[in-house]
Parts: sequence; C-alpha cells; structure tokens
Amino acid sequence: MGEQKSKPSRIKAVLFDMHKTLTDVEEEFISLTRQVARTVGIDLTPFSDDEILTALESFDDWFTCFQIENDVDIHYGNEIEHWTEANRVMFEAIGITGLSDDILISVEKKWRERLKTWEMLRPEAKSTIYELHKRGYPLGVCTRRPDDPSYLLREWGILDKFSTVRWTSVPGYAKPYPYTLILAADDLGVNPQNCAFVGNSVDVDVVAAQRAGMTPVLATWAYTEEVVETPEGTYIINKVSELLDLLIEL
Repeated sequence: MGEQKSKPSRIKAVLFDMHKTLTDVEEEFISLTRQVARTVGIDLTPFSDDEILTALESFDDWFTCFQIENDVDIHYGNEIEHWTEANRVMFEAIGITGLSDDILISVEKKWRERLKTWEMLRPEAKSTIYELHKRGYPLGVCTRRPDDPSYLLREWGILDKFSTVRWTSVPGYAKPYPYTLILAADDLGVNPQNCAFVGNSVDVDVVAAQRAGMTPVLATWAYTEEVVETPEGTYIINKVSELLDLLIEL
C-alpha cells in the first residue's frame, strides 16, 4: 500500500507519466547512443561513458536554447529534420566533425526505429490500467516525449483505456511546467485538484503535479533515491498495482 504523507481530496481522474513509470527500458541511454551510432558507421568505442554523457548534455543544452529562442510550437521535434543540428552538436562535442546532413538524418531515422522497441510496458501496468478503467476513472498520459506515443500505447493494448494523451518535449510546455497536465485535465472534464498525477521524478513529475494543483504520486521503481527528496503532500508507491489500494483511501 502507498505511503501516505498527507490527506488530499477525493481523486476523480488519474494521469500518468510514461517513461520509466508505465514502462521499462531494455538498456540505458548511453548504451543506446553507442548502438545507434554504430548502425550508421560511427564508432564510439574510443570514447568513455562520461565523454558521451557530456556530449549528450551539450546536445540537450543547445536544443533547449534553440527551441526557446525560436519560439517553436508545442510539438517541435516530431519531424526527423528537427534534430539534424542538435545531433551535429552532440558528435562535435566529442570531436567527430564533418558529418553530412544525410548521415545525421540517418542517425535520427535509426533513433526512431530503435525507440519503437526500446521501451516496454511494465509488469502489472496493463492490468492496473484495465482495473482503473473498469472502476470508472478517466485516465490520461502526459509525457515529455517529442513524438506522439499513441502508437506504442496501441501496440501494448491500452490506448483505448486512455481518454487523452498529451505530449511535448519543448521547454516551457513540457514538464516540470504544468501545461500538458492542465490540458489533459481539461480534456477529461475534471478539475485539476481532483486529479492524481503518477510519475517517477520529484523535480519533473511531482513539481509539475504541484504546479497544476494535482495530487502527486511518486513511483519509486526507477529511481529509489527520489524518495529522499519527496515533498509533503506526495504519495509514494513501490509498484504499479499499489495505486489501486491507494486510490480507495483517497
């Protein structure tokens, strides 16, 4: 049963983060980066994990600034071409220069192919979602993915249980900003204060829930250390199915 830190009002709808909340991954991101680069003939074996991590951080910093400075729309990043320069920045950060646009586009295509199978639905997630739907809870997904994850939810056999799927990775719209959570609550016709939001990160998911006026539920299975930082008013669950008992209490 979830650990209770305070007593909120009754919950009428449940929204979920996706990555490492509803899903697991086959391998960590640095390993995935090496694999994708190798498929287009770029060998990253001379570089340490720390060097690749630094390059990924350069990628993220550049892309964040670009999106804000250019006032991109909420779903920017959905097209392959959106990532060409960011990928160039990443490779140049570890000293790989002179890559053509064609190679960088191939990198992004391989990323997208690999991401289709990288994430998998967690054990108990499907049965928990089915049970919540059976109990009459309106359900939704709010994710920082740069693309619409509906095709994955459909493949996993749960898309029809969600009444809304909101997604964006654009800074200012994406979590920890509450934009997608507020939109999702409006989609469901439920006041945000009557919604619970389930996620695995205090700085991203719990903060977004608080800013939206929702009840935060922290999932601990991806990052157990997050529990230490959990603010008052947050509920903690150690596996997906614990949500069923927790919602009865609320």
